[in-house]
Amino acid sequence: MSTPLDNWLKRQPENLNYVRPNGFKFLINALPKVTYFCNKVNLPPMTFGMAVTPSPFIDWKHTGDKMTFGELTIEFLVQEDLANYTELYNWMVGLGFPDERSQFAKLQTGKLQMPPEVNGKNGPGEYSDATLIILDSNNDPIANVMFYECFPISLSSLPFDATITEMSYFQCTATFGCRKFVMDRVNKST
Repeated sequence: MSTPLDNWLKRQPENLNYVRPNGFKFLINALPKVTYFCNKVNLPPMTFGMAVTPSPFIDWKHTGDKMTFGELTIEFLVQEDLANYTELYNWMVGLGFPDERSQFAKLQTGKLQMPPEVNGKNGPGEYSDATLIILDSNNDPIANVMFYECFPISLSSLPFDATITEMSYFQCTATFGCRKFVMDRVNKST
């Protein structure tokens, strides 16, 4: 006869290692130069609403019906020639068209000033998919997190300062909205 202790022992995890915060690769299709210099990615939060049924005594809580995905935030080192900063800047200008509507049209037709590898049919358009690859302690992929229909919503400033005495390099923070993200664990064959 099986005891509660036997059942508990059967349910223990086989892998006792932890996920490393520096074990990742990040790819965003529309921004190859930003991808290369990306050094931080924040896996966004997700929330699931809650329905409440009132009663004279206590309110009954039930599962909701709408999933909400948070914003994707990344940090990247800025290249000396500003190529990766400009890559993201141009995408945002195309989306926001601050001067004229033709800026958005150029984004849609692939005529926006973008690197050749993302211009034309493979250009960013309004949206771009992205992938966060999570790595194990051997730097092998253990999960892929696919972000669908990402679009930039903010790009941090570059605070130039002639009074600094210690050299450091610019890091930019970029925030993206996305329709959803899906986590897919990688099956390892042994």
